[in-house]
Amino acid sequence: MCAEKEPLECHRTLLVARALAERGIIVQHILGDGRLESHEAAMERLLDVVGLPHQDLFRTKDALISEALAQQEERLAYADDKLPVDTIRETP
Repeated sequence: MCAEKEPLECHRTLLVARALAERGIIVQHILGDGRLESHEAAMERLLDVVGLPHQDLFRTKDALISEALAQQEERLAYADDKLPVDTIRETP
């Protein structure tokens, strides 16, 4: 899916591939060296990248991956420091 050198740093992996995989679509990511990596393998690798365990007595695998994705999204998300916080309003 991604043509980025590192799919774990691409919005397609974090957002689009996640939604496709949840719908049962087989997703492959293109690594920088041209190899393909399954979305499942990418998510396993993401757990290592963010420092989460692959197993936990209190969380399911899906919960661990969701937490890893949230951490990676927070790390990579675009933020415009020049935009004043008070200009962001909720719509009624």
